[in-house]
Amino acid sequence: MALNINHLSVSFGKQVILDNLNIPEIYPGEMISLIGKNGAGKSTILKQMTKRIRFDAESIMLGDEPLHVNDIGYLPQDHRISANITVLELLITTMHIDANSLFTKENSAEKALSLLESIDILHLANKVCTELSGGESQMAGLAQAVINDPKVLILDEPTSALDMHNQLKLLEYIKYYTQHNSACALMVVHDLNLAIQYSDKVAVLHNGSLFAYGEPRLIIDKTLIKDVFNVNSQIIQLENYPVVVACL
Repeated sequence: MALNINHLSVSFGKQVILDNLNIPEIYPGEMISLIGKNGAGKSTILKQMTKRIRFDAESIMLGDEPLHVNDIGYLPQDHRISANITVLELLITTMHIDANSLFTKENSAEKALSLLESIDILHLANKVCTELSGGESQMAGLAQAVINDPKVLILDEPTSALDMHNQLKLLEYIKYYTQHNSACALMVVHDLNLAIQYSDKVAVLHNGSLFAYGEPRLIIDKTLIKDVFNVNSQIIQLENYPVVVACL
């Protein structure tokens, strides 16, 4: 089921952040990155998605139906868990967030442990959430976002607290998840090279509107980077994708 996002408008006072924004249809299995300079409205799109599904359902559709909150897995910026429980307990609790019973679903612990192993963070299972580092909390947040098998992943700067190794580990898992679960992923990312490497398409935001949309290796060039980010750049072409080197 494809994801459709249409007619998003957001203003703070007289300042227009998003101006009747439409994003082309996002298909199952696709990772889409939102890129643009600070204040372009990238994070606002994600926040509006989680708000509007409650109040303006027809703006965001999954297939022929309005997107429901239960279809979403959300990883915010700087994910922190204040509960004094282990990561394993967090995942089991998340699995039962809407349950009407005190009894856990069958094989809940097994499912949570299997997920942690697939993300390669099984070593965090018995660690208390309040004792996690920023990067560990972000990886645990990814597990929490996908534990209920959502059809849409919304990720707001998911790599911001991570070192290089964990950035790649997180993005590799998101790609795996979307492809193997016929899910859509929409994420804000500032690193153009990560966007190029992992995105099926990028949505370039500028002045509250969609400036460009398409496969990153086809649309990201020196002209676009200058127009959107106001920096000069060189594009080094590797075998499968370009690498951006920027300078003032």
